[in-house]
Amino acid sequence: MKKSLKYVGSGVLGIVVLFFFAANFSEVESSFQCSGEISLNGTTRPMTVYMKLTEYRPWVRSDSNGSINLEIPNEWVEYYGHIEEAGDQLQIFETYPQKTLKGNFSKLSKTLAIDLEPPFGFFDGTCVAN
Repeated sequence: MKKSLKYVGSGVLGIVVLFFFAANFSEVESSFQCSGEISLNGTTRPMTVYMKLTEYRPWVRSDSNGSINLEIPNEWVEYYGHIEEAGDQLQIFETYPQKTLKGNFSKLSKTLAIDLEPPFGFFDGTCVAN
């Protein structure tokens, strides 16, 4: 009886350790400050966009490789809940009302190119980790 309790206790401990590992290491967050230009209707102006990139680990079963939060301080915030990895590129999609490609982020060159919601326009810039 003592041996069986020992095995049950070891099994429960193993499950707790696996749950802790999965809960704490299933995604990786990175923050970036992206400086560039935003273009709308033929006009261009300098802009800084802040980005939080959340990438899911391979064992996370999802049709998405992560999500992206973007912010223009004191003006605008947006969440993109679906990104797909294509080589060194992360393709950023809007999913409502239908799946639409909005832009991409290069993990190699750290450039962000994305079509933001009106009244902002198209942003193109280079990002640095912060």
